[in-house]
Amino acid sequence: MSNQPAIAAIITIIATAGLVLATPVPAAASTLGSATNATCTLGAKALLTLSHDDGHVEAEIELHAAKAGQPWRIRFFNDGVRALTLTRNTVAEDGGGTLSSSRLLTDHADGNQITVRVANQVTGERCVVSASA
Repeated sequence: MSNQPAIAAIITIIATAGLVLATPVPAAASTLGSATNATCTLGAKALLTLSHDDGHVEAEIELHAAKAGQPWRIRFFNDGVRALTLTRNTVAEDGGGTLSSSRLLTDHADGNQITVRVANQVTGERCVVSASA
């Protein structure tokens, strides 16, 4: 009696197990990144950066304006639904004012359209930045 069929079956099982173990697993955090720039109505510059983070989309808005110390209203929208409204003041940096704010938003299986609207509460300057994740 020959053990060749049994040996062949064992080799097949070992080879299949090796392929399963060698299959890469996607990372859970910090995949996909995108950034979108916009110029506001009076010349301020805005940058929206998106990245996936453990089942959420992290949206970060950076604003570079001419003057420090001014309040800006920031509104985050996820697929057209307002997710958050807050106010931040620009801080002095590089001869002007900057601010940065980031939030984790719900990551929808069919993709996300993230929009951030910022408005200077003193001058009325406005800016809208959108990106897809």
